[in-house]
Amino acid sequence: MNTTVELAACYRLAPGVAIRPERFGGLVYRYDNRRLYFLHSHRAVEFVNGLDGCRSLRETLDDFLTSREMPPSTGETLVKAVAQLERLGLLTHGA
Repeated sequence: MNTTVELAACYRLAPGVAIRPERFGGLVYRYDNRRLYFLHSHRAVEFVNGLDGCRSLRETLDDFLTSREMPPSTGETLVKAVAQLERLGLLTHGA
């Protein structure tokens, strides 16, 4: 099973998936099977909600880190979150 992401790929939430911000981070809900997943970071929720399927993961990540003046090391955590969500079928490629 692929657990790595392509930085040149364009990601977005899969159809039927929504994220609701919570105090601890966010709840990811998949409508087709009614499963809940957790994101334990407000940054991750904000980042994943910003994936539009049109811009590459690298471009989105660079813009996110720069606009919030975050160190590049924060990007590793966000990319790991994307990899996990993709593996679970919560993210898809393209617009």
